[in-house]
Amino acid sequence: MARTRQPIDPEKSARIIDVAMHAFAQHGYRDTNTEQIAERAGVSKGLIFHYFQSKANLYVETVRATYSKIVAAADMSVWQDSADLKDMVVRALRYKIQLQLRYPDEFALAMQAYAEAGNLPERLRPQLQAIWSNQLTTSVPDMVGPVLQRMPLRAGVTAETISNMILMLSNAIGEQAKVMVRANPQIKIEDFDPVVDQAVQYMDVLEHGFLAE
Repeated sequence: MARTRQPIDPEKSARIIDVAMHAFAQHGYRDTNTEQIAERAGVSKGLIFHYFQSKANLYVETVRATYSKIVAAADMSVWQDSADLKDMVVRALRYKIQLQLRYPDEFALAMQAYAEAGNLPERLRPQLQAIWSNQLTTSVPDMVGPVLQRMPLRAGVTAETISNMILMLSNAIGEQAKVMVRANPQIKIEDFDPVVDQAVQYMDVLEHGFLAE
């Protein structure tokens, strides 16, 4: 007779992920112990592997849940109510600092997972990259769309084109941020001020062009 698979308890699963998020944020993927996660979550180690199959899968699901938590907590009007693209970048930075103070471990894990993907097991890397890419692809249009709708775009230029260009800039800036995080895992949001200043310049050129009037 086939053995009946134990159903997943949503409350226990959420508790495991919450404990894992803090553990991974503080100790990194390799140095996090699933036995400690189990103890702090009040479950058995076997239940963790029953729910997630492996530590690697738990990490991926924890990162995915962490990004979702940050997005759910974020007030999109901070971006959407901006006067223009430069104003949006500045407002977003200040707001991210506030969010980081409220959710230090969430932001630590988000940056860690993005910056250290190359140090993780190879089979994890595409999954983590997909999580990051999906967040950018879905969030950038939501944040930028209302701002672009209020701006007088010249004939032939669509909001979708501008949004795609901002997405490409975001990816390029993200690569710079990744290098900074690798060099200093304890880096804070405010340490990215030079990168943000550069982003403001990029947005200014994107908005006004690079030729003198």
